[in-house]
Order: sequence, then structure tokens, then C-alpha cells
Amino acid sequence: MRRAVIFDLDGTLWEVIDATYHSVNQIALKYHLPRVSRDTVCSIFGLDKEGVAKKYFPSVPLEDALKYVDECGKVNIATILEQGATIFPNLIEVLSKLQEKYELFIISNTADIEYIEAFFQVSKTKSFFKDYVAASQINLSKGEAIHKIMVDYGIDKGVYVGDTRLDLDAAIDANVDFVYAKYGFGKDISAIYSINEFVNLPKVLENVFEVI
Repeated sequence: MRRAVIFDLDGTLWEVIDATYHSVNQIALKYHLPRVSRDTVCSIFGLDKEGVAKKYFPSVPLEDALKYVDECGKVNIATILEQGATIFPNLIEVLSKLQEKYELFIISNTADIEYIEAFFQVSKTKSFFKDYVAASQINLSKGEAIHKIMVDYGIDKGVYVGDTRLDLDAAIDANVDFVYAKYGFGKDISAIYSINEFVNLPKVLENVFEVI
């Protein structure tokens, strides 16, 4: 049986609020748009590109807002590569342990595959993952992207690990189990499986995969 653990990125494997806040406001200043609050930045993680554009730049036409989001993405990646990011504790230790039992993937709603690759560069974890998908870049929802991974790799049982209600919805759409990362951005999410710290994940996955 082929078993997969598929990860969300922001709020699940790392946190880049400071870099993202800096980047979006650099673009807002460039185009003389209202400053984007830190709370708004925290609220966009997990949204697709259109959702992010509407949150960041609600006062401009969507077509323009989408272009500004693209610019934010480029600035954000450069900022992360220059300044780093917050990688959650025990990441390499846990991924190393999981790789012995499961096939590992990342699915993020980002429109830039380079964003996921920036994570790999900062965290030094690319070798642990079989594949990764920037869902918005290929016009898929997270649920569709999870399903694509399951089909493309012939996975028999999959689990999606994420931190928001949108991640839970994506797991439901793809008909896979969900593990809620409580330390991330989501609040008060009702899930069968959850973790308070990343280091708790291997034990929880043992319970998930016992249920066939």
C-alpha cells in the first residue's frame, strides 16, 4: 500500500509573516494604495491568488490587483531568501522519520512555484519530498491538487496536514484524512486528528493510517 503525507506550507511547515507584510506594503506604497495591515496579511494564508488580491487591494480592479499580487510574490521570495523565515521546530528530524514510512508532498495555494522552492532553500528539506504543487499556478483548487497527487502517484491512502479551515475543506474535497496543525493560522477548527506541535505528527499519523 502506497501511503502519502501531503503538507500545506504556510502555518504548517514555516511562517513568513514579517517578510510578507514588508513585501505587500512595498507594492502598496509603489502604487499609492492603502497600507495593508498585519492582520490582513495573517488572514490571507491558504487563500488562492484571487482571494489574496481581493484582500490586499480591494479598492482597485481585480485585474490590477492580481498583477500587484504577482509583484508582491517576487518581492516576498527575494526577501525570504535574503532574510530567512521561521521554520517550525523539529522539522528536519520529523520529516526524516516520516520519509521512512510515507511518501511526502507539499501542496500550497501559491501562484509561484519559486515560493515553495524558497522554502526548500531556507529549510534545506527538498530531499524529503517526492513532489510539490503550487495550486494557483496551474489553476487548481487545493482539493483538486491533492486529488491530482493521489492519482498521478498511485497513492492508496493519503493525509493532508494543514492549519486552516480551507485546508480541512480541501482534504474533504479530495477524500483524504486531515490533520489539523493547531499552532498555525486557523482557529477553532473541529478535526478528528490534530497536533499542537510538529513533533507530535509521527504518532498521530500512526493512528490515522491504522484506519484503513
